[in-house]
Amino acid sequence: MKHFGFFYFGILVFLVVSCTNTDRRTDSSLSKDTISDLKPTDTLADEETLTTIATEILTTLKAKDYNALAAYFHPTDGVLFSPYGFIDTATSKKLTRAEFIKLIAEHSTVNWGSYDGSGETITLTGAQYITKFVYNADYLQAEKTAYNQIIGKGNSLNNLAKIYPKHPFIEYYFSGFNKAYEGMDWSSLRLIFKQYQSSYYLVAVVHDQWTT
Repeated sequence: MKHFGFFYFGILVFLVVSCTNTDRRTDSSLSKDTISDLKPTDTLADEETLTTIATEILTTLKAKDYNALAAYFHPTDGVLFSPYGFIDTATSKKLTRAEFIKLIAEHSTVNWGSYDGSGETITLTGAQYITKFVYNADYLQAEKTAYNQIIGKGNSLNNLAKIYPKHPFIEYYFSGFNKAYEGMDWSSLRLIFKQYQSSYYLVAVVHDQWTT
């Protein structure tokens, strides 16, 4: 009888241990699945996504729908406007959504920096600045476009990579408009973006051209 008792006791211990191991494997499996589900989603924008956003921005510029344009401004950083490829953070105008809308509505003139060559102050209204230094050409029909690459290169420094080292951008480029100038009338528009809460917004608008 003792032998049978030990035999049944052994079977009981085996069953308990097996159940415990099964439970542990089950718990381990659930733990791994949970960690996988909690893994952050990669929200970095790709070229196609930013091209779509940039096209929408160009559409608002062409239509002169500046209230719609303001919706693309970065919610906390606003947008910096640079009239030339060398971004002078000390003189370039930086505006929040509210400031931009107010500037457009009031038709008031402000300082946007200095003209290349003469050094004179660029004093223009918001609409005037956009016409001269933003949508000065039909960039929706640009001759060339590039993602995170500079196309237009003149005789002045380009410090985009220094000022916005980790920001994706799209450039729209025309090689020139009058053959008599032999390409010295080229023009570029660069739209620079920054991520905010899983979405990308406009953080800088850089105009570029041949400078003296």
